[in-house]
Parts: sequence; structure tokens; C-alpha cells
Amino acid sequence: MRGIALVLSAVAMGIASIAAADTAYIEPSTFSPSLNQTITVETSFNDDCCVPKYAVRSQSFAVIHPDGTVTEPDRIELLSNSTILEQTVDQTGTTRITTGERLGRKGGEYVLLEGAYFLVNSDDAAPIDVPAGTPILTSQTATVSDTYVTIGAPTWDSGRVPIGRLSLVPAQHPSSVHSGETFTVTILFDGAPLIGQDLLLTRSGQNNRPGDDGVVLVSDETGGVSIPIDHIGTHLIMTRMQAPAPDGAETDIRSYTTSLTFDVRPEVTVTD
Repeated sequence: MRGIALVLSAVAMGIASIAAADTAYIEPSTFSPSLNQTITVETSFNDDCCVPKYAVRSQSFAVIHPDGTVTEPDRIELLSNSTILEQTVDQTGTTRITTGERLGRKGGEYVLLEGAYFLVNSDDAAPIDVPAGTPILTSQTATVSDTYVTIGAPTWDSGRVPIGRLSLVPAQHPSSVHSGETFTVTILFDGAPLIGQDLLLTRSGQNNRPGDDGVVLVSDETGGVSIPIDHIGTHLIMTRMQAPAPDGAETDIRSYTTSLTFDVRPEVTVTD
């Protein structure tokens, strides 16, 4: 029954254009470090994957180690168009590096019409007819951006730590994705599957490919999305939605965006 309830909720919450705003990414200098190697991690906002434009400022940057412990990054440096994290990876297995849930700018205004949210009073707003007396809803962004680095065999403990309300849960390990495969994720909101939810796939070098706006896929009746992977290199998946803000929030709604940056390796060839 939860899946049925959530398909109604997803429609009622209203999905804004998934590519209507810059997306945060978090990209390590290597996805496969050596033991005790110090890596840098770049995080920024942009429409394109993964080119820095606006620095991500967060009080919740975190490193989730293979044993499940959570620490702050060893070093955080704010630059003009990106934030650089530095981390020595000192455990085998998979380490998750995340922005945490970052509460961002306030000020976007929405209206709720026939069960869907629409942005208004903005240059990015689509032209719509708003009936007189329709309440104007205030909003705040809530962003989570994750990546994973792995030494040796991939492990799952770091990826099972919940962060934020809107989640991307991979069925295959993000450190084990190869070209020619299908990468499957489930989209959850408050732990329940979102049906009919848009997910955007982009990859590095997008800014050098005119007209490449990525690929939009839609979740099925289980909240799952099957993502065909055709290229090697850095990829990013993201999903965005609006929903009523939690009790005690300073705005009426929140615009939630969650993204995952991962590396795609060459296709596995089988020899006799």
C-alpha cells in the first residue's frame, strides 16, 4: 500500500522541471584510491556535469567510512566557484563522501494548482494562469549530493546511512558500474518508493556536446529506475521534487534535490 500511496503523493507534490536549476555534484580526484592516499573532492553547482560554477557551501559535509563511522573531511577549502575537500582514505572498502543535507536559499515562490506545484514570480517560471486568491507558498532548497570511493572489494555499510528525505538507493554498487550494463536505483521519499518520478542522467564533458541535456528516465511502480550505461567516465544522476516542509520549518515547502556522482568503467569482456 505504501507504493500506491506514494504515487498519489508524487502527483500531489508536483514535480518541477528536473533540469530547471543548477545541480550539486561531488567528484573525487580518483574513485579508486590506494590505501592511505590523500584525495581531493570537488563540489559545485552547475547545469552541466561536472564543471564548477557556484561553490557548494555546507555545514554538513561528511565522510562515512567503511566501518560506518562518520567524520568531517580532513580539510575544507572554499574557492570562488567550488569547494574542495581533502581526505586521507585509510580503510579498505567503500567510503562515502557527502554534502549531507544542505538547506540552501529561501525565496522561491510556488502555487499549488490541481495537486501540482508551479514556480511563480521568477524568470524561470513557466507562463500559467493563477486564479485570484491562490496562496503563494514560500520555499527553501534542500540538497544532498553523494559519491563513493573504494579500496579493494566494494562494501555497503557507508551507503546504508540515511541522509535527507529524498534518496537514491542503488541496487548495484556504484563502484562496480561498467559500460554496457544497466544501473538500477530506487527513488525513495521518507523511506517509501516514489512512482512516476523523473531522474536525470548526465555525464562529464556535457558542456562540450551542444544540445546534450542528458537523459530523463521515469521510476516504475516500485520506485525503480533502470539506467542504460553506454559510456565510460564520470556520470551523475539526480532527482528533484517539491513537498511540504517539515514541522518547524521556516518556509511552506521545500524543493528537494538528491544526486549521485559515480564512475563508469570499461565494459567487461568475457573470454573463453
